[in-house]
Amino acid sequence: PAGRARVLIDDLGFLYGAACFETVRASHGHIFRLDRHLRRLAAGLAALGVRLPPGAAALDEAIVATLEANALGLADLPDARVRLTVTAGRGAAPDLSAASDPTVLVTVAPAPAAPPPLRLAVSTVSLDERRPLREAKQANFLPYLLARQQARAAGFDDALLLNHAGAVAESAVANVFALLDGVLVTPAPQEGPLPGVTREAVIECAARLGPTVEQRRLPLEELLSAQEVLLTNSVAGVHSVRSIAELTPSGGATERWTAASAPGEAEARLCEAYEALVRDERAAALA
Repeated sequence: PAGRARVLIDDLGFLYGAACFETVRASHGHIFRLDRHLRRLAAGLAALGVRLPPGAAALDEAIVATLEANALGLADLPDARVRLTVTAGRGAAPDLSAASDPTVLVTVAPAPAAPPPLRLAVSTVSLDERRPLREAKQANFLPYLLARQQARAAGFDDALLLNHAGAVAESAVANVFALLDGVLVTPAPQEGPLPGVTREAVIECAARLGPTVEQRRLPLEELLSAQEVLLTNSVAGVHSVRSIAELTPSGGATERWTAASAPGEAEARLCEAYEALVRDERAAALA
């Protein structure tokens, strides 16, 4: 039970954010590309000097046990949002090399319903495209929390973060794609976004079905000329953006972009292809 769970006060994840995590969706007893999530988690932990404990097989078992305990994500049960968190462990000082006994935590909750087309606000909180461990999901999530708090306070659904160079990086919880004159553009990894598992799958779908995909620098002004803007993450899949606004110093907002339709043609096609890919891989895994 959540009320009995404890994290020790000398855990470096609690004290300094020295932890990595993955968030996934469990549906009908399957997690789409869990192996990729675990590889990304292991790579992030290795950079912290932590071996993924207690091994991928045991983590699979822990996830299944937690789903069973909550009657979610298995067989015909409702889908679940699963978060796996691993900390650097306990230490008497801010010294990763002296940390031991990593905390491994699995939590599940009902998966949220598919979101409506989202309204984004461009945050004044910028994302450092040269930050350490940018390819890992770090528990040190403060820039994203501040950006989302700012967007929500202004009445928007989510925040759009730019990097220090002023180019689009990602939203607070999703990767960004823009349809520009028939080409699907997404910020390249060196621009600061997390290289998401769903992002990768959507690029694969587009490579088979179109449109052409480019991973490159995406200036904000170019994004604001897009025919469609899409967001992707592992829980919600592919979903559309309705509008993008810039915040003003007075706390207001100026709308800069509005979707012509929602969902757009590219979003509908890619969403269908992504969902088919998830179903096919689930069927193959459970066969």
